[in-house]
Amino acid sequence: MELDTLIPVGVVDGVLRLILVLALVGWNVFEGLSLRTPYPATMVALWASPLWRFLLLLVVWLGAEWCPRVGILSALAVVMYIVNMIQIT
Repeated sequence: MELDTLIPVGVVDGVLRLILVLALVGWNVFEGLSLRTPYPATMVALWASPLWRFLLLLVVWLGAEWCPRVGILSALAVVMYIVNMIQIT
């Protein structure tokens, strides 16, 4: 990991990183406080599609390439989503 990826390039980059990190922290806290979170029917239906699972991996990878903090938090959110989908289905 390069140290350059930890430093925002500009004001917009820093604000977007902050917004995404706060949103993902909020999502992870919400998901972590309950074992079976009710997901929208669309997200439950999409779970059966391999393309959706590939898209989730792509989101984690792109988030980690952009900012390691975003990558870690998005990976945690995806892991919690996968665990809940395994329990639901």
